[in-house]
Amino acid sequence: INIMSKLLTIVVPVYKVEQYINKCLDSCIIYTTDENGNRVLDEELMDQLEVIIVNDGTPDNSAELSREYTIRYPQTFRQIDKENGGHGSAWNVGVKEATGKYLRFLDSDDWLTNLDLLMEKLQDCEADLVFTNEEVYYAEENRSERQFCSNVYDKVIDIKDVEILEVLKDRNAINFRKCTYLTHIIQQQYPLFREKVSYDDTILYAAPFKYATKYIAYNFVVYNLLRGRDEQSMNPKVLQKKADQLLIAYIDLQNYIAKMDYMPTLENILRINEKSSFLYVISIITQLPYRRRKELINSLIDNVPNNISFSKQLKRYKRWPFIFAYMSPFDLYVMSPSTK
Repeated sequence: INIMSKLLTIVVPVYKVEQYINKCLDSCIIYTTDENGNRVLDEELMDQLEVIIVNDGTPDNSAELSREYTIRYPQTFRQIDKENGGHGSAWNVGVKEATGKYLRFLDSDDWLTNLDLLMEKLQDCEADLVFTNEEVYYAEENRSERQFCSNVYDKVIDIKDVEILEVLKDRNAINFRKCTYLTHIIQQQYPLFREKVSYDDTILYAAPFKYATKYIAYNFVVYNLLRGRDEQSMNPKVLQKKADQLLIAYIDLQNYIAKMDYMPTLENILRINEKSSFLYVISIITQLPYRRRKELINSLIDNVPNNISFSKQLKRYKRWPFIFAYMSPFDLYVMSPSTK
């Protein structure tokens, strides 16, 4: 475990993002106003901030562009160059190297706002998880949508004492874009992220709750997500192309959940994770050609743990001729309360 010398570490993986990287890293520079009303660098907060840029063997000029920030702001930015290993590999490197008390992940085609406000909140924070709102920008439609993380703000809440999803908005409130983590709860699970497989962040729907005891939510936006890039992993065409990797990430999550020690207040959020991620994966698989669907469904049947909510329903694909079982893979039977 590294000695915590910073307040916040932000991990930024870099791969083929030439046109986005400057906006991303510019958003990690904190300014203030001096006594004359001039906009100047906030040296105090910049000294408490660590931005770890992980060059994941990018073939374009992204790494050269990002390296400029380590030269201009050496107290805050540092860059690690490595061979290509995928998004999860870059995150693992960043987690291992982090020296901040708290940890955030930032993809290099996205950007942050209100970073100064977040850091002010973290100064005396007693929570393990800090949730904030998210703004989603849809490039093709030229519109944005704010996603709120909670129904209760500015209050430290003991995870053991509440049904989390009664306070947080929904399962998506716990995605990495809305959350700042106490670094220790992620570092002690190193290496947490699957390497050379997309959708590695899926594990964060459960992993923080292995050690976290308290959380707090704040009613302001920190993460700004860009939607609409052709190369993005969440692009529908990319999702179908990488359905096998999505399946691996899903199975990893289910196996992680199956090994967790259930607390009554956590069971709800873990079961909802099971259900929503199952339905999401199935919705992607059903769009694939028949042979591919069959291959991935059989992989799902063979690899998910037997104690998850949908294991019995999955077995019907083995019992019945596949084409008949597949006529209603998304039906009310799968979604009914009896499957809980």
